[in-house]
Amino acid sequence: MRLRNWLLTGTSIGLMALLPLTVRAQDGDLVAAYQAYTAAQASGDAAALEAAQSTLTELCIVAGYASIDECIAAISAAAPAAEPAVEPAPVEAAPVEEAPPVEEPAPEVVEEPAPVEEPVAEPVPEPAPEVMEEPAPVEEPAPEPVVEEAAPVEEPAPVEAAPVEEPAMEAAPVEEPAVEIPAEAQVDISADLQAQIDIYNAAIADMMAGGDAVAAQAQMAAALAEIDALCAEAGFPDANTCLTNYGLSLPAVPALPETPVAPAVDPAVPVAEEPVEIIEELPEGVTQEQVAPVLDSAKDEETAPAVEGEAEVEVQAEPAAEAPPVSDVDAQANFAPEEAARISVTEEQGEAFAVQVLAEPEVPQNVTIIEQTNVTNNITNNVTTNIGQQNNVQQNTVAPLEPGQAITQVILQIGTQLVVNSIGQDTDRFYNAQEDEIFYENLSNGRTRETITRPDGTQIITVRNRNGDVLRRSRITPDGREYVLAYFDERYDDDLIVWRDPGQDLPPLRLNIPVQDYVLDAEFADENEVEVFFQQPPVEQVARLYSIDEVKRSARVRDSVRKLEVGGLTFDTGAATIGRDQVGALSSVANAMLALLERNPSETFLIEGHTDAVGSDISNLRLSDLRAATVARILTDFYDVPPENLATQGYGERYLKIRTEAAERENRRVTIRRITPLITTAAN
Repeated sequence: MRLRNWLLTGTSIGLMALLPLTVRAQDGDLVAAYQAYTAAQASGDAAALEAAQSTLTELCIVAGYASIDECIAAISAAAPAAEPAVEPAPVEAAPVEEAPPVEEPAPEVVEEPAPVEEPVAEPVPEPAPEVMEEPAPVEEPAPEPVVEEAAPVEEPAPVEAAPVEEPAMEAAPVEEPAVEIPAEAQVDISADLQAQIDIYNAAIADMMAGGDAVAAQAQMAAALAEIDALCAEAGFPDANTCLTNYGLSLPAVPALPETPVAPAVDPAVPVAEEPVEIIEELPEGVTQEQVAPVLDSAKDEETAPAVEGEAEVEVQAEPAAEAPPVSDVDAQANFAPEEAARISVTEEQGEAFAVQVLAEPEVPQNVTIIEQTNVTNNITNNVTTNIGQQNNVQQNTVAPLEPGQAITQVILQIGTQLVVNSIGQDTDRFYNAQEDEIFYENLSNGRTRETITRPDGTQIITVRNRNGDVLRRSRITPDGREYVLAYFDERYDDDLIVWRDPGQDLPPLRLNIPVQDYVLDAEFADENEVEVFFQQPPVEQVARLYSIDEVKRSARVRDSVRKLEVGGLTFDTGAATIGRDQVGALSSVANAMLALLERNPSETFLIEGHTDAVGSDISNLRLSDLRAATVARILTDFYDVPPENLATQGYGERYLKIRTEAAERENRRVTIRRITPLITTAAN
């Protein structure tokens, strides 16, 4: 596999391309991990081998290698793994057994670890919420307990304290037990309090997701009553003082009274109509009102500017709520694929042509090319081409580059929205110029067919229209079996003549499942939970089969399938890099994908990149696209997820989780959706 320059924390992209493999291997942690790996292999201990392999994989990714094999080869070339692992002390004795030139790199092993340790510092932002000093307010009552604790026998002392406590009114009679018990309660009731807060939060989330508001309020009231009882038993004058003493608090409930006891309260209903994103802990300074809707189509409605003179789109009537489909087959029950779906992607005879004369992709007349940038080995060229900033400046062709050599990143304007289209990005991931063969053919109606043949005889075949939309994609195995990864229903060809949102043909989505079932954060789920989540069907009936590009361009269509937040995988401002502390977040995701692919090799997953609102729209679109591509490459090159089963798209700052212009880490993220039931027949 050819060397790819990874966008990883602590890696200088341009410099990494120039460094020899043996130099990059002189990393103390990396060599030590390799030694542990070889020792585990020799021991035959399966658990130790699995742990050692996981650690080595993470370090190889952070070090910038394109695959685990390449990483091991580089380490082996730099220094033998087995001998230093057995006797670390006799480092100087090594020159006797091996030539001195081989020993020279050894000092670098000691010097290199420092740069590698730098990425680990990245998580420091998280400890910032160590606002544990908020209990400082509790220190105000503390001075009196300190004085009184010293004289618990002296009855007169409490008498003087009573006037001070008079503002607490009801607390005065309970003064004496309140002084002594909180010190003990800090150990006894904090876990019980947290459990009730979790119940309270779950009730809020359920209510906001459209659940039974009456039941949710009753659950919240029960949690509050239990908190009051716990605090009273511990001797606290009230629940607020009690919670503050432990650094805990109850979240505010938007549009609801602070104590939602009466089941007749209806202010929860408006909240339930528009479910919002799940955020485990609101960042400091962020309010619940800033949390955005969970559906991307709802986010678009909030931010869509009114365009004077633009024809108003007829909004479809909202259908009555109905039960979600129970399977992909059930979700596709309202339409039947055309007969052509059963015809092989190789059936039509094509006319071969050389790559050098690959036709320039066109864009529809309703699309403006704003900017074109060439990206080679994930390094963006400094020279960009600004083609047209106005809608009346029409440019309808894109200059292509040779496959596997570079990506043409094009910023397009469709209506009022900017979209990034990375031409050649999927081919760059599928095609290994050192091992694979590739050829192109012209088909009827301006279509082209790309065929990539791998050394084992497997073929990845993609058919695109003149605008570059993927119409069909299949994997044909050496035994001749064809797996249809994508099939566009040709009866809807006219919908691709101009790029329009196919979601305009659909009514607004009414989410009929709890938000917790619609969004899963992989950080808080194990591999089995991620696998079960991925295999869930769409939340509504699928109207028809779409092209992969239609799905990428339509928030309303994408919303019909659930989304996985890759927990813990967030990015620094302006960077498409990840550190070692975040690599592990991809392991359970990759294993869940592989489990699904074992059962159905035709699955396709869409990886979506997002940024915060800092920076320009165009730079954020480019950056988010690189973030999605980075995750796709790691999934393929380190976890063996087939690249043709992955699609990527960057959305910039368009779909924020938290509505803020600040550099919010929650907004810099990657999400993944299983889009299989939207792009191919369930029974193929």
